[in-house]
Amino acid sequence: MTDITALTAESMAAKLRARELSAREVLAAHKAQTEAREGTVNAFITLDWAAAEARAAELDAMAARGEFAGPLHGLPVAIKDCFETEGLRTTWGSRSFESHVPDHDALHVARLRAAGAVITGKTNTPEFTLSGQTTNLVAGTTRNPLAPQKSVAGSSGGAAAALAAGMAALADGSDLGGSTRTPAAWCGVVGMRPTSGLIPYGPNPAPFDGLSVPGSMARTVRDLVLMLEVMQGNAACQPLGFWQALPRLADLEQPPAPRSGRVALSLAPFGASVERSVLAAIAPVERLCQDMGWQVAEDAPPLEPLMAHGDIIRGQCALQIRAALAPDMALAGESYRTACAQAEGRGLTELIAYQTTRARVWTDVTAFFERYDFALWPTATGMPFSADLRDGEITEDWCTVTLTPPMELPSISIPFGQSADGMPAGLHITGPKGSDARLLQFARGIERALQG
Repeated sequence: MTDITALTAESMAAKLRARELSAREVLAAHKAQTEAREGTVNAFITLDWAAAEARAAELDAMAARGEFAGPLHGLPVAIKDCFETEGLRTTWGSRSFESHVPDHDALHVARLRAAGAVITGKTNTPEFTLSGQTTNLVAGTTRNPLAPQKSVAGSSGGAAAALAAGMAALADGSDLGGSTRTPAAWCGVVGMRPTSGLIPYGPNPAPFDGLSVPGSMARTVRDLVLMLEVMQGNAACQPLGFWQALPRLADLEQPPAPRSGRVALSLAPFGASVERSVLAAIAPVERLCQDMGWQVAEDAPPLEPLMAHGDIIRGQCALQIRAALAPDMALAGESYRTACAQAEGRGLTELIAYQTTRARVWTDVTAFFERYDFALWPTATGMPFSADLRDGEITEDWCTVTLTPPMELPSISIPFGQSADGMPAGLHITGPKGSDARLLQFARGIERALQG
């Protein structure tokens, strides 16, 4: 990375506000970095440097008058290609929408623009986000910038890759079943799935379902909060709302006030078989938490009963997308066609069984978080697999990231050590619904301890 692209977003924003850097200089550095790395990594479906350069020039003119658009003034931001962007192609990774150019922004994208973000392009995603491998028939496969033969997982793989390669200062993502967190873990960045509704999702193909939510991604927890502060907040167009004041950057350095003073740690949660080197990378977190003043117990929230309903959760989302967007299924790729086929013919009895299980698990999880402040485990059970594997060939056990969304639990993955192949490992931290502010303070405490 260049000196500019290696800066944290927070440092970059401070230099822009002090006029030590211009928006055009920052954009030029990221453009050069993208041109150097994109041919190998393939993080983007669409890039629009002309529009980005015009916006950067506008922001520099504002700064010359002593005016600033907001906290993201002049920062290059990448948007996942499942969110609408006015005047910028949005494909959802689908050939049905290969030429689609929206006339509006998704709500959180409009907020990012208003805060001064310079949107450079749209990051790659599997078709309609429904795969653990970031590949589609529109743009091909995204490769891990740390080892191009390896996967970035899915579905926010393009976003994670762009951040890890220094092609963007910040990136958004979406998370249905780990889509911000696993790519973050395998690319060595930070990815968060907030409590459903904290970031409004509009327009939303399934507005009454809190399973798929927008999230923020960055290279540090502080950078993530810088972005999240802009994206958060209720909206009248969103039926599922949630509001809680997040910690400002200054408050982020304060540890969360303990409720129980205890955290749960499981190195092999929900019966998952975790690679030895991943276990070795994550294990030191126990001592680190103890040094921070927390009691640590071996435990995990009782989410296992949800595992029996994984197909119906994924299938329901696939069919909701099909009903809302009406893609041409003759143009669809294997992953999306399979997800729809698995859901067709499912009966109301199965849906009721899932909802009954969900209600029972909610009661048990609520009791669990009366005993513990947070739960910790490895974000991914294994090391990054080949970027060329097809969906049916993937053996990664996704239960470490797929079981928290039905309970709408805020969860974050932060870099924590390395696995045997030298790739980054991710530490997954989960709290009770609505604990986003405390979760971020706790994650920042661990990040700070690692840096020290």
